[in-house]
Amino acid sequence: MNLKKSLLSVPEVVSILNVSRRTVYYWIQKGILLPVRIGGTIRFHPEDILALVEKDREGAPPRKKRVLAIDDDFLIRESLKNLLERNGFEAVVVASGEEALELLSKDAFDLILTDVRMPRMNGLETLKAIRNLRSQFGKPPLPEIILTAYEDPQVIQEAKALGVREFILKPFEVENFVNTLQRNLN
Repeated sequence: MNLKKSLLSVPEVVSILNVSRRTVYYWIQKGILLPVRIGGTIRFHPEDILALVEKDREGAPPRKKRVLAIDDDFLIRESLKNLLERNGFEAVVVASGEEALELLSKDAFDLILTDVRMPRMNGLETLKAIRNLRSQFGKPPLPEIILTAYEDPQVIQEAKALGVREFILKPFEVENFVNTLQRNLN
């Protein structure tokens, strides 16, 4: 039996448990998850991961849904972060598509919220790159919502062709915004 094949890597654990790498390393540090080191590489026994999944099902509070918000405007990012957190989401905000791709290569999210008009890589280019990245790892697309102040018919048509689920026009009503996010997360 190949010992390496029977053990799980950190990316596999992140994917199975839908948590960030940071969380996995925190669990290691706290002794919640015990790693096996093989030549400097950290691996885990599948039964340990199964035990964590079962423990989570036994009454731990539900995990907050993680939303990645992408907007080049600092004030909007901070407002979105505060609004999302006040409404029970875990919010991570970034200023560009490049930052979003970097985060998505190592962290798990439940929904992507992006502005359209951003420098270097616009929102639609960002969503295409995110989908490409996720498909490379065999993961399905995440729910995607475009948040924009410009109702550009060409952008809307391109986004619909891409399969974007929702558009939210700024300014928006908080209740409608939160309902849209919850609907797309369910």
